[in-house]
Amino acid sequence: MTKIIPYLRRTIQALSFFFLLYLVIRTAFPLELKIPVDLYLRLDPFVAIISILTHKGIIERMLPAFGVLLLVMIFGNFFCGWFCPMGAVIDFFDRLLFREKKRTKPFDDQPLRRFRYGLFIFSVIAGLMAFQVMYLLDPISLVTRTLVIAFYPPAIFVFNHLLPQVQSLLPKNPFIASSIPLPVFKVNLFIFIFFIGILALGVIRKRFWCRYLCPLGTLFSVFSRLRILNRSVTDECTSCQKCVKECPVGAIPEKAPQIYRQQDCISCFNCLECPPRAVSFKWGVPLWKTQHGVNLSRRYVLGSIAFGSLSALMIKTNPLQSESGLKNNRLIRPPGALPEQEFVAVCTGCGECLKVCPNNALQSTFLEAGLAGLYTPRLVSRIGYCEEFCNFCGRVCPTEAIRPLTLEEKRLTQMGIAHIDKTRCIAYDTEKICLVCNEQCSYQAIVGDEKKRPIVKEEKCTGCGICENKCPVDGESAIIIYASGIQKKLKPENSNNTKG
Repeated sequence: MTKIIPYLRRTIQALSFFFLLYLVIRTAFPLELKIPVDLYLRLDPFVAIISILTHKGIIERMLPAFGVLLLVMIFGNFFCGWFCPMGAVIDFFDRLLFREKKRTKPFDDQPLRRFRYGLFIFSVIAGLMAFQVMYLLDPISLVTRTLVIAFYPPAIFVFNHLLPQVQSLLPKNPFIASSIPLPVFKVNLFIFIFFIGILALGVIRKRFWCRYLCPLGTLFSVFSRLRILNRSVTDECTSCQKCVKECPVGAIPEKAPQIYRQQDCISCFNCLECPPRAVSFKWGVPLWKTQHGVNLSRRYVLGSIAFGSLSALMIKTNPLQSESGLKNNRLIRPPGALPEQEFVAVCTGCGECLKVCPNNALQSTFLEAGLAGLYTPRLVSRIGYCEEFCNFCGRVCPTEAIRPLTLEEKRLTQMGIAHIDKTRCIAYDTEKICLVCNEQCSYQAIVGDEKKRPIVKEEKCTGCGICENKCPVDGESAIIIYASGIQKKLKPENSNNTKG
């Protein structure tokens, strides 16, 4: 039975990753999947705790995450070893590409393990002050964002190029799928390089990211101190070091394999492959005190708190944040987004809303929203426009940074207002008739004057961006959507005359 466990664990890891991949693929119009496509994010306790604290209220979508914490208190940190998609990817590449170097001297990872908790404290304190560095490091948000932004577009590109060859072999087969519109995302290369960098850390140590950097894993380590399923070693142990070598997170010390750090154990059960069968797992009382634990001095904890607080304050007072994040009139947030400072504090930058947007209109920010708003979504109308009868972005946002709106509420939400640049508009500059923006606007927010030149009715404009997207002028559009400040609701009677 013990020999089957490693294969079972790897199988479940693979299934978990491919299930996440399936959910990402199904995060698309018309969003017919009954299972929440943001399921993994809803099961992420780290995102749940921080988003609830920053949101200052209960987020019902995130409540299942606390069920995961309860299970961790019983079985220990099983999630990282069995179900984490990021852990599955790291394990795969560690086995495929990297081999841990044999060292003549024992590797002292005490400073790195201490740094792990320092980073966790820093992330929590900074997050409470609306600098969400932990969302960049959270494994579920990170792997989801990477799949959506870095890997999905190249996969569609390859699919579309291979499809004609497949169809030529089976030209009469009605089940061959048609080509898929190619999505484009502006920060894909940056996200890809960051992800590859995380995998490359496996050269130093197996699961380096999981051991020393992952904030979710650190949270699970804290709660694993309360676990009631613990490792037990009998006197038959011969110190053969097999369990030490097999442990993927180094939870079993080389000098004393009879003990283990229960807070670091990911319940992989590899140590059960003990030649004398001296290892077993038994139910017992929680052991808060641990062997060979991390010594966090008061000075180190206070230093991490101070560093997190000062970093958040510096970000908030940085000109790049105040000018780019708070005064950028081209920063159009999705319909239903919270006010800017709250939105930046709660949004995880997971990329779910980018994937579900049918017109590829939502893009991740880089520095357009300041340092604190990295990876948060914005509407880029020249790439795509906000579909009138679509409210999917609010339906897939796990932390409700984008509030779930009904279609009627969404159609009355003003994200921005269109403005005409008369120096670039064909109708004004060349006096030729051009009412493309009028023809495309389904809200009847653009009308023609006596010379058939477009005029924007601001009280009807929602800032959907279809006019900017369809404007025939080369380069920058002659009609541009600008943010109107806090999103507001238009009067219901303004929607009575809309087309369609």
